[in-house]
Amino acid sequence: MGNRAVITLAPFGLDNIGIYVHWNGGPESIAAFLGAAQKLNMRTPEEDPAYAMARLTQVIANYFGGSTSIGIGRVRDLDYDNGDNGTYLIGGDWEILGREFWGEPGAIDDDRRRRIEDEVVHKTQVLTGAKQ
Repeated sequence: MGNRAVITLAPFGLDNIGIYVHWNGGPESIAAFLGAAQKLNMRTPEEDPAYAMARLTQVIANYFGGSTSIGIGRVRDLDYDNGDNGTYLIGGDWEILGREFWGEPGAIDDDRRRRIEDEVVHKTQVLTGAKQ
C-alpha cells in the first residue's frame, strides 16, 4: 500500500514521460514539489518540458532520499490508474492543470503544502548547493 501518484505533462497521453511516486502522492505534496521547482528557478514545463521533468524528478528524489519510492518512464508503464491519487497533469509555470483517474482535486491544505515545500527546497539546496 502507498499514497501513489503519477505526474506527467498535459495533455494526458500513455506515451508521455511520467514520474511515479509511491509515497506523498496527495495534492499537498505534488503542489509542494511543483512549488519547490518554481522557488528553485527551474525551467518550467512551458519553457522546456524535458528539462522540467528531469529537474522535477531530481527535486522529488532529493526529498525522498534513499533508493526507492520514485520511478520514471512512459505513463503506460507506470501505475497511472493506481486507486490512490491517479495521474496529475502539469504545465505552465509549475501548475497542476488537471488530474486523471481521480475526481476533481479538493482544496489543498496550504499550511501542509508550505511545510513540505520548504523541506523540499531545503533538501535540494543542501544536496545541490542551489540558491533560492
